[in-house]
Amino acid sequence: MPRWPHDDPASLAAFYGDPETGEPGKRLVPVVPPFQMYYAGKPIQKIMFHQKAAGALAAALNDIWISCGRDQAKVDRLGISVFSGAYNPRYVRGYEPGNPQGRKPRWSNHAYGAAIDFDAEHNGFNTGHGTMPVMVIDAFKRQGALWGGDYQGRTDPMHFEFCSREPLAKPVAFAGVQADGDSDQDGAEEVAGSDAPAATAAGGAAPSAGGFFSRARNWIVTGASSVGLTGLGAMTNGEVVAMLLGFVLLVIVGGFLVALWLWGKQNVADFIAKHIA
Repeated sequence: MPRWPHDDPASLAAFYGDPETGEPGKRLVPVVPPFQMYYAGKPIQKIMFHQKAAGALAAALNDIWISCGRDQAKVDRLGISVFSGAYNPRYVRGYEPGNPQGRKPRWSNHAYGAAIDFDAEHNGFNTGHGTMPVMVIDAFKRQGALWGGDYQGRTDPMHFEFCSREPLAKPVAFAGVQADGDSDQDGAEEVAGSDAPAATAAGGAAPSAGGFFSRARNWIVTGASSVGLTGLGAMTNGEVVAMLLGFVLLVIVGGFLVALWLWGKQNVADFIAKHIA
């Protein structure tokens, strides 16, 4: 299981970058969901997420897709195709600069590009466990993510974040701050960050979730994430093509060398001359 930074400002900034300087926003990479997702009712092709957590997000989404039998209708019924926000450089609700309670400002985990929300309408802030399906919760927890429905005091069931609350040897400030609170649907950063396209023409079909190579990238990222290589979430489709072609070439060359070893140079040459040349 991946190890994530402790949920305190210093640990998060050291791992993901400091939102004060906009650093996390410079480290975002696209994650292509294996099923069609929608933002504000419009289909999206990708979710921009921090490169260190992108592989884990892809793995969780693929886990959900498999658990749903690769059935888009089932994903839709569960509300998981409803994307309610990811990267958004904002503060935790109630911890903004100049808040009336005099609390020290604290950046939301969305500002690190390491948190995502689903189906805000049915999983609102402080609504207990909301309607979040157990299979979704389990898929994210298998990647080491925290779920907002588990928070004490005020819950945030739409919300998953890649950080840790395991006890530290030395207590840190803000370690007890819980939910970010409500969705990021009103944030313009989300529309740009998720690549939400214009609405399709009347009667037109929603676009696919990114094509073969986009899905292949997620398969590769999922496998890599399972052994702790979460950085592969930054792979582009072109890099996936290059990796697949390299693998095919390696198989061909390896097969040729094995044939030479088993049957000898002359027999292989005769076979090629007879069946291929």
